[in-house]
Amino acid sequence: MTEYITEYRKGRRWNENSETLYKFMECKICGAFEKVCEETEAVTCYECVIEMSDPPEIKTRGNTGKVSGWHFMKEFVDKNGNVYHKGVEQPKLKGTLTPTVVKKKNKLSKKEKQKYKNEAAIKVASLKKELKGLRWKKDKKIVMQKIKNYSKIMSGKFTGALVTKLFS
Repeated sequence: MTEYITEYRKGRRWNENSETLYKFMECKICGAFEKVCEETEAVTCYECVIEMSDPPEIKTRGNTGKVSGWHFMKEFVDKNGNVYHKGVEQPKLKGTLTPTVVKKKNKLSKKEKQKYKNEAAIKVASLKKELKGLRWKKDKKIVMQKIKNYSKIMSGKFTGALVTKLFS
């Protein structure tokens, strides 16, 4: 059995007691000293272990060619004519339906959102002035609903329906 050089050193790290002696032993490959327990007979340092092992295999998911969320759709037909009902393929229906066309939603840019927020703030100010002059509850109710909708946009809660309803 091979003997490796062993040393006892006082603790220096934050989680070690500075009065206690810790056993250090040389690595059997490179000779670097590593902290070990009392029963250890031989040690291999972490750097040598890394050199011995293969690098990890990183698996990435490829593009399936289907629209995102296709498996949640009631019915989806891909380019090849495969029919899926809630993500489950229906081989009997292959080629009987036309491929599903998905419309992409038009997203607002940061500048457009800021423009709508500013316009909403201006509208809220004018509606509040208008509200002071109103006498009947039925008229006030309509104006209060408009103020509520514009306030939503001012807080950054944009829905396409709300924006088109208020600004078109």
